[in-house]
Order: sequence, then structure tokens, then C-alpha cells
Amino acid sequence: MRKLRFLIALWASKACLRLLRLLKRNATCTPGKIALAIDKKFLGGLRLPKTVIAVTGTNGKTTVSNLLTDILTQNGYRVTNNSLGSNIQAGIASALLEDSDLLGRAKKDIAVLEVDERSSLLVYPYVKPDFLVCNNIMRDSIKRNAHTEFISYIISSALPEKTHLILNGDDLNASTLAPQCENRTYFGVEAEKPEESAVPFISDVVYCPDCGGTLQAEYLRYNHIGRMYCPDCGKKSPERSFVVTDIDRKNNTFTVRHPAGEDTYSLISDNIVNVYNFCGTIALLTGLGLSYEQISRGFDAGKIVKSRFDQVRCGGRTITSLMAKGQNPIACARCFDYIAHVPGENKGLIISEDDVEDNNGNSESTCWLYDCDYSYLQNKSIRQIVFAGPRCYDHLLRARLAGVDPAKITLEPVAANAASALDLTACQDIYLLHDMYRAKDTAVVKKALIEKLGGADGEN
Repeated sequence: MRKLRFLIALWASKACLRLLRLLKRNATCTPGKIALAIDKKFLGGLRLPKTVIAVTGTNGKTTVSNLLTDILTQNGYRVTNNSLGSNIQAGIASALLEDSDLLGRAKKDIAVLEVDERSSLLVYPYVKPDFLVCNNIMRDSIKRNAHTEFISYIISSALPEKTHLILNGDDLNASTLAPQCENRTYFGVEAEKPEESAVPFISDVVYCPDCGGTLQAEYLRYNHIGRMYCPDCGKKSPERSFVVTDIDRKNNTFTVRHPAGEDTYSLISDNIVNVYNFCGTIALLTGLGLSYEQISRGFDAGKIVKSRFDQVRCGGRTITSLMAKGQNPIACARCFDYIAHVPGENKGLIISEDDVEDNNGNSESTCWLYDCDYSYLQNKSIRQIVFAGPRCYDHLLRARLAGVDPAKITLEPVAANAASALDLTACQDIYLLHDMYRAKDTAVVKKALIEKLGGADGEN
């Protein structure tokens, strides 16, 4: 009876998948929902690929899972992944069933699955990862993720003992995940080591996870990412096997020290958050047995997904679009910091950060704005800031409290109209920062800006 229920769920969801494909829909979640509605233990009935890789954590999941999938595919592996769809239980079910035969047997060699942290208890009991990479555990949407200890507990409780963990050794939340898993590899970044040793006002790790004493920092890059130690019990950030020792922005390369030596790779993005993403990716691929040459070719051809980071040149100007998850204060602050410190003196910034999809039958929470560091927007290189969308006044208030000069702030309540609010005579380089649900509005804004600037370079 159990097997029959599974097969009915499999065939029904595959029929749904085929129908949605005929209708030219992505079918990234609905087939999985149907399968799980018929059989709650559907994931447990599938015969999985030989190797299962899970990618989790607060920020960087999509970048890492897509990069892993691209490099593995480039090297001849047949990969199942959910990079186009949902990272919760239904999306993972949809990805796996699509690459299964009519009996639920995997047709590909490797599964690379982006897994939402909250979905751990629903996924890992059935889809037991051979490898798991986690770049960070940070504060996120307060309505979903409560606090970092809660999220760490959920992930740790669900992971099987045999999983090989690839963890950010510069994050005490990530590096202390799942103590039952003995096979652990740590990675981190030594290049451009900051001098700052004071724990910032906004930090997700203040007290020692072992004794509860107040932690001290050797240095911190942002939030709690850096090297920390406890003067009371001796607890400290773990030693790392894979370490970025150099970031060469002039030649667009970065160097990684590892147990077998030191290697240099093409630098796809110089944002420090992505440098951590790249180091974790290299550690995992090395653990899978790929050679330096195989990994290096992947980085030579690699790029950040356009929905996350994209640049267009227009008449000597650059329009850069960046995506940061709404209600995620650290992700937004990292984008503010990145924009403030990119070379250039005349920057215009359009910010469309309001999680419109969350405002459905209830009120969207704005408390996350006060966990986000807006002080980066004080930077003198930023000439104008356009807060766009229905939350523009909330952003204005937060920016004023952070000391941002009100003279350089413009408000545009309709996000898609933000291009008309930007002074192109004062702003040379333009940055569009948006939530994932504002991507369509940002595309409209970008198109309008390109037209105003006479078209993208290379267009007739």
C-alpha cells in the first residue's frame, strides 16, 4: 500500500509537470506540492542520485548552488538541481521527480540542492546529503527565522552523522553546526584582513557557544564574520583548510591556500560576500575529487546569476543591479557597503526594498530596517539616493536616523517610475538595489535608464 501511494503521487506529479511544460511554465513547485499532498513521505520513496549535495545558510545559497551546478555540468557530470525554483520541500521534490524515471529512480549522477534552513526537518530525514555547504547563519526575516540559535538548532537536529560538512570557519554560528558530524572542512578569508576588533552594535554572535562568556574579536569584517575567541574557556574560531590569501582586483584573480598548496582562480565578483561563496565552492568541489584544472576552468567561464548581479555599460557609464533579500538586514547592508566602496565619485542609487509578497493579508514588518546599517549611505561618493516603492518613507526615516544627508535623498512611491527621479547630470555610475519581488520593476527602471543614456554599448 505504501509503495502504491508513492507511485500514484509520482505519476500524478509527473503528469502535472508535463502539462505545465506544455504550457511553457517553469513547474518548479506545483508538481512537488501535488506529490506531497498525495504522499507526505514522497521524498523517502525516491531513489536518489549517487551523490547529494545540500547548500544552506542565510545568504549565498543560490550563488553557490548555481556555481556548483555549472562547474559540475561543464566537467561532464549529469546534475539535478533546483536552481530555477523553490528551495523548500515542494521545490526539492519537483526537482528530484523531474529527473527520476517512472519508478522513482534517479537518472542523473549528482543532486545539488539549495535548501531553505527552515525546511531542514522536512528534507534531510529523507534526502540525506553526502555533503553540505553552509556559508553563514545570520539574522533574517524576523517573522520566519526568529533568531540564529533557533535556525542553527533546526539544521543541526536534521543532519545525519555521515554528512561531510563544508563550513565557514569565520562564522561561529556556521562552524559549530551539527557537532554529531565528525567529517568537517572549514574555509575562510585572510586577504584584506581588517584592523577592526570591536564587536559591532549589530552582531549575531556575542557570547561563547560553549561557556556563555563574552567573546573577543581578533578582527571582524562585518556582523560576526571574522575571527573570534573566548578569554574565559579558550573557545576560538576553527582552523581553516581552505583560505583565500589574496584578492587581486587589478587582474581579477584570487588565491586559495589549501592542504596541497596554493592555487589562483578567476575572480567572478570582488564582493567579499561572494569571495566567501567562492572559497566554499572550491572546498566542496575539491572534496568531490575535482582537480584544480577542472575547477579553474569553471571559474574562468563562471558568472553570478544575472538576477543577483548584472552590469550594463551605457556611453561610458555603468548601470549595476543587485538583488538582496527583503527583510534581510545583513544582505542589504552588505550591498550598501559594497556600493559605497566601489571606485567612483558620482554614484546614484535606487533602492526598491519592500517585500511586497509578504504584505498579503497582513502588514509587512519594517523592524528589519533598524537591524540594517544605513550609515554606509553617508559615503561622499554617493551623490543621490532614490528610495522607491510604497516603503520609501520608512527608508527615509531609517536613513535620517543613520545620519544620511537629506539633501541627497529623493522619494518615488511608484517603484517602476524611479528612473525619472534620478538626476543623470549628477550621477555617473548607477546602482539599482532591489528585493527579489521587485525584479520586474527594476527591469523597467533599467530599460528606461538605458534609453535615456542612448542605449547600451554595442547596440545599434
